Amino acid sequence: MSVIQMRFFSEALNIFTSANVILPLPRDAKKEVRDLPVLTLLHGMGDGYSAWLRKTAIERYALEHGLAVVMPDGGLSCYENMVHGPRYRDYITKELPKFILDTFPVSSDREKNFIAGCSMGGFGALKLGLACPEKWSMIGCFSAAHFEYQPPSPRNQAMLARVYGGRIEEYDAQIAAGALAVNAGELPLRIWHSCGDEDALKPNALKSREFFEALPDGAIDYHFEMLPGQHDWALWDESAHHFLQALNLPKPEVRLL
Repeated sequence: MSVIQMRFFSEALNIFTSANVILPLPRDAKKEVRDLPVLTLLHGMGDGYSAWLRKTAIERYALEHGLAVVMPDGGLSCYENMVHGPRYRDYITKELPKFILDTFPVSSDREKNFIAGCSMGGFGALKLGLACPEKWSMIGCFSAAHFEYQPPSPRNQAMLARVYGGRIEEYDAQIAAGALAVNAGELPLRIWHSCGDEDALKPNALKSREFFEALPDGAIDYHFEMLPGQHDWALWDESAHHFLQALNLPKPEVRLL
């Protein structure tokens, strides 16, 4: 097992940025590692690229499933090309995947690529996964959903004004348009959505559940889990564990460190 902290220049963001990468490596150093399945895992608002490593057991889960995990920094961007800020959507969907593929022994196969996140990262994973179904075959959305049912707090409204220029309704429009386009297409996409039964965003999550379950039969396989808990890392750790189990990845063929 290798945990790598990267610092590199992003053309999309026009800044030096950071990311953590977990690589499961065989005990036998002579054994070649290649074509690893890879999860892009996004953090929430107020956190950064190190949050998943510091606050969950994601390293152990990655080891258990033989999965590479890429944890980029998303700032306060909602993983969007910000009206007043950098182009995080382009970074996450275009630049970062190419950089990871060129640098590490991970798979380019869509069926071995996944995206997930918590809170703001859950919004980002859902939005970007639906916008780019050719890149990721499964989306994990933890404690996030539509904005429209429960409006954001004044603090979050200021952030969203920088991201969307005040037009927050664009987010829900993107989710709806992306879902309808994917469901009418030919690429099957799985969505694993979780929320805590005491989470402040529970009404939003249920709104999303209602939307996805009302879609006509098509390419989207939507699964929802209501878990005991609140809007916190204990819930997101459990959600990540359940999500990785739902990927149904084959067990690693070698004993991993």
